[in-house]
Amino acid sequence: MKKSALTFLLVIICVAFSQAQYLNYEIIEKMDYLRTNQMTTNRPSNNVPQYAIEGSPYLDDAFVNGTIYTTAKTQVPDVPLRYNIYNDNLEFKTSDGTILELAQPETVERAKLGETEMIYTDYLTTTRNTKQGFFKVLAEGNLNLLAKPDIFYQEATEEAAYKEAQPPKFIPKPDVLYVQKPGAPAIKIKKSKDLDEVIDAHQKELDAYIKKNKLKFKSAEDLTQLVDYYNSL
Repeated sequence: MKKSALTFLLVIICVAFSQAQYLNYEIIEKMDYLRTNQMTTNRPSNNVPQYAIEGSPYLDDAFVNGTIYTTAKTQVPDVPLRYNIYNDNLEFKTSDGTILELAQPETVERAKLGETEMIYTDYLTTTRNTKQGFFKVLAEGNLNLLAKPDIFYQEATEEAAYKEAQPPKFIPKPDVLYVQKPGAPAIKIKKSKDLDEVIDAHQKELDAYIKKNKLKFKSAEDLTQLVDYYNSL
């Protein structure tokens, strides 16, 4: 019972700390952010009108009221936001209905879109080059678990023998999971060996926990459970 109470207390403290870390951000107005960050009108993904493309490039088609936290330690509350997976950028809707996108996404440290929390951070590509992009936050602590939404744009196909013409379409793909030590680029994780690259302690405990709970490295739920366990050690 004491152990359960202690665990619950630690969870409460972690949640409180995660909320408190944003309290020191200076709050600025939306239009001030628009001017200082040189936001631009939304650039199309390609030369095909959006209405002619099947599917959607967005995490959620609807704009939701969110908050942007910048690298300059400013906070922009009550911003209508949505995330464009294909462009890997946030879009912002002004009071007159104009849709803009971030011209400098690197100025964003964190964004909350309703219940979804995202960060803009470095990550390693398959060729081990470093890029930057937006990720959903699944777990945070000494080790972060991040999910990168993924989508495929399929070009239109012409009519052929026994085959009808097909319009262009956006095809959603499963999120790509990454782990990250704070201050380092995120690394894609597919198997236990990928996790070994970023952890420097508690290897035996993790191996035993994975085996006991039969955790799978392709499951976001299983990896969230594992990273939460690692962060509790």
